[in-house]
Amino acid sequence: MSRMSTTRRRFLQALGIGAGGVLLPSLNRGRRAQAGPPGEPPMRLVILFTEHGTPHVNWDMHGGRDPDGQWEYDHTGMAEAEFSPALRPLWRHRNKLTVVDGLSLATAIADPYGDGHAKGWCSALTGGIARETFEDVKSNATHPSLDQLVTTALRAQDPGLTDVTSLEMGVYQYNFHAALYRQAPGGGPVVRVPHEESPAALFDRLFPNGDGSTPPDPVRVAQADVMGGLGDMYDRMAPRLSGEDRLKLEQHRDLIRDMERRIRLLDSIDCGAPAVDDYNWGEVPHPERYDAHTRSFWNLATVAMSCGITRVVTMQFGPLHVEMIGGTGDLHHDYAHRSAPYLANEPDYPNAVQMMTNFSAYYAGYAAELADRLDAIPEGNGTLLDNTIILWVSELSDGGHGHDPLPVVILGGGSRFRTGRYLHYARDTFTTTTADWVDGNERIGLPHSHLLVSVAQAMGVDTDVVGDATVRPKLTSAPDIDLSGPLPGLV
Repeated sequence: MSRMSTTRRRFLQALGIGAGGVLLPSLNRGRRAQAGPPGEPPMRLVILFTEHGTPHVNWDMHGGRDPDGQWEYDHTGMAEAEFSPALRPLWRHRNKLTVVDGLSLATAIADPYGDGHAKGWCSALTGGIARETFEDVKSNATHPSLDQLVTTALRAQDPGLTDVTSLEMGVYQYNFHAALYRQAPGGGPVVRVPHEESPAALFDRLFPNGDGSTPPDPVRVAQADVMGGLGDMYDRMAPRLSGEDRLKLEQHRDLIRDMERRIRLLDSIDCGAPAVDDYNWGEVPHPERYDAHTRSFWNLATVAMSCGITRVVTMQFGPLHVEMIGGTGDLHHDYAHRSAPYLANEPDYPNAVQMMTNFSAYYAGYAAELADRLDAIPEGNGTLLDNTIILWVSELSDGGHGHDPLPVVILGGGSRFRTGRYLHYARDTFTTTTADWVDGNERIGLPHSHLLVSVAQAMGVDTDVVGDATVRPKLTSAPDIDLSGPLPGLV
């Protein structure tokens, strides 16, 4: 068993600070919008990506309202028993919970590539139609995913941020399906983003100095003083120069001063590192490994975000092991597929729905645990959870490979969004399907692309589009569907 626990660790070495490796904010001063007013805590983004959608009969909380209409209500006064079974683990965070219902994966519905899962993998976080099919059922995306889009924008605003600005994690069984994409170096099609499935490996990346017993690098310790000395030297030289040479020297001096300030700031960061459990495949029972790795990743993400090192976190969950939901056999085919709404009259439908409700509730429990950690850390006028958007999405609507309505949960983000609400969007968008057996007058939910734009803007990204800007409806006489702009009613 590879099991790690620590006392206190330092983050500084994880940042890769070095005179040749740091770009400085002074290079871009005044040129880009920041993620909030000066002095406010920075926003963070955590994306939880699960598979198979959910049984909406046990997820929705419509309360008799029009399932195709536009409406919202405050759910903060609801009793725990009034929450749907799938969302009940989130009840304790209801004041900081936003349930978004009635959206559609319009770009996935329009996608001619891959099967239902693949269309959702490529569209849910990128807002675009895939570019190809391979292995008959899989696809690659055409646009960067939301997490990478945000990370790129944050680094443009503050080039001093390092590669630990974004952490990509994964917990899964048997296989893995790509939902995260970034722009390839030098252009060209986007490429899949590697994820880290070992908590120990992520720990080593964040805490390269082990348990703190290794003496600090004397070169690193001296860096701030060296930078300060260079700045003083430039101050003495400046009066002896004039014109363009002096301007260049002053610009270089500003960069050096900026580097000195950043090194001294980071050197003052001292965070307690969490305990981490990391098990090899088969070393412990599968459910224990799944739980241990998830909670270890939550611990690492919480410390990294609270210390101001990481701003974006993604967790890509593979399906739970079937015994974790009280079932036997194959979760995908025995339960997920058989919970499809169109199989409601089949004899095994009720049990399949119950198992997949357990499936959704288990993940809701994971989300609630992460929210517990973040909400326990004071920050600004609230907590770390208030300045973190936890976005939980899936590649499907339900086990029948549908993409409408898409289940969406937002935890936290109260400094940007109005929380404590259940939002339902109208089913009045012309369908985007290419299937010849579907009438072009059929309607789907509002495209989820607007949600992606809202989250990007809340994170300080200056954009009105995430992914494709428009998508064609099946009805040839109808205009293109506009995918730009934020989701109305969220702010």
